[in-house]
Amino acid sequence: MINDNLHLGIMIVSVSVVLLLFAIYIFFFTTFFRKKQIQNLQEKATLKAQYEQEILQSQIEVQNQTLQNIGRELHDNIGQLLTVAKINVGLVDANLEDKKIDEAQENTQQVGFMLNQIIAEVRSLSKSLDGNFVQEFGLQQSTTHELQRIRKTKKFETELIIEGKPYKLDFQKEIILFRIVQEVLNNAMKHSQAKQLLVVFNYEPTFFELIIQDDGKGFDVENMLNQKEMNQSGVGLRSIQKRAKLIGGECKIKSKINKGTEVNLKIPLGV
Repeated sequence: MINDNLHLGIMIVSVSVVLLLFAIYIFFFTTFFRKKQIQNLQEKATLKAQYEQEILQSQIEVQNQTLQNIGRELHDNIGQLLTVAKINVGLVDANLEDKKIDEAQENTQQVGFMLNQIIAEVRSLSKSLDGNFVQEFGLQQSTTHELQRIRKTKKFETELIIEGKPYKLDFQKEIILFRIVQEVLNNAMKHSQAKQLLVVFNYEPTFFELIIQDDGKGFDVENMLNQKEMNQSGVGLRSIQKRAKLIGGECKIKSKINKGTEVNLKIPLGV
């Protein structure tokens, strides 16, 4: 009888201990799981904030770059056209005074031609003045406009190649991609000593691929990225890779001395 009571007591204690351990396990598991949930929510909120900040930063940089471009074009293109038009207006008056009607008519035609060019330039610039022109016109047309602007400097040959059937990405991705295009092209114009700039949009069913190539002097990519004291170019490369990663993309930068540079960025669709 005593043995039976002892055996029963041991069983009760054992079961109690097991239940207590199970309760402690459930408590710690629930606490850990909840803590992990809160941590994941905080990380998502942080990533979302970083993403939104990057979108805003890209928009500001695009607008600043656009204003710089407009300033240069007003001075270099429209300013020169107005100067030539003014000269021709003066020649019209002089030729009319000298009764040189044919020459005056020719000068008048030149003025009309210059004014048409100025109107076309102003219309082109007015598109750029819209702060949301990437959203309105899309990545492809915005890039086309950017390459046309570069080509008008007569320092570079530019080309945009479209592969596959075009489709629109969401605006957030397109504004970041366009900023990457601007940054890579600006780096090439400033540092590469290139003659040709090529941009490729490859529209695949499962991913979008952006390729930017130049035929410039090239550089050592690893050395540039691994420098302890980053120069402006190194910071630019890091920024490009960071932005690509932020929109779910993978960015590879290839360059060889005297053989040019290629920036290749792939974004899986649905990311």
